[in-house]
Amino acid sequence: MYALGQLIPLAFCTIVVVQTYRQHRASITNFLGILGFCIVVLGMLGFLGAGWIYIFPPEFLDGFELPNDRYEGVRLTAPDGRVFIASPALARVQRYGPEGFEKGFSYGHKASKFGMSASGNILICTIGGVLLTYSPDGAELPHRGGCPGRFEFSSSSYPSHARVPAIAFNWFSAWAVPLWHPFAGLFTVAFGSFILRLSSPRKSKTL
Repeated sequence: MYALGQLIPLAFCTIVVVQTYRQHRASITNFLGILGFCIVVLGMLGFLGAGWIYIFPPEFLDGFELPNDRYEGVRLTAPDGRVFIASPALARVQRYGPEGFEKGFSYGHKASKFGMSASGNILICTIGGVLLTYSPDGAELPHRGGCPGRFEFSSSSYPSHARVPAIAFNWFSAWAVPLWHPFAGLFTVAFGSFILRLSSPRKSKTL
C-alpha cells in the first residue's frame, strides 16, 4: 500500500527533526527560534504527503476538504455535472457539486493517469498498471483489471454544474501551503531552517 512506502520518508523526517532540534536547541528559547522550528516540522509533514493521512481511521477525513494539488491535479467532470479533483501528491479525490465541496476519499496508491467512465465512475491507473474503479461516493468497486493501452476514459464534454475552488473553500486548507505538494514541503523546511540560523546565537570571534 501507498502508506507503507511512506515509512522510509517518515523515518528520515524524524531523524531530520531530531537533528535540527539538537543543533538549534540553544536558540529554540526565543520567539524566532520557536517559529523556525515549527515551520520545519510543518514542512516535514507536507513532504510526507499522503503518508500522514493514513494515520487516521478510514473515512475519518471524507467530510474534510483538503488542499487540491494546483500543479499535478486532474479535473474530471461527471455526466451529472459534478466535478472530481484528483490530487496525486495526496493520493486523494475530492468531489464538488453546485454548493461546493461534498466529500473526498483516498485511493491509497501512486497513480499515473485518471479518467471518468460514461457511468460516472472514477478510473485510476496506478504506476504498476492496475486499473482501480471508484463510485462517485468513493466506494471502491470490486472489479480490478489492467490499464488499457490507450487510457482515454477522461471526458471534458460534460457541462460542469459545480463550484470548484482553485485550492480549497476551507480557509485552513487554502493556507496549508506545505500540504499542496512535497516540493512545497521541502521549500518550507528550507525557509524554517533559514529562520533557525538567524535565531542562533552568534559566536564572538577571539583574537
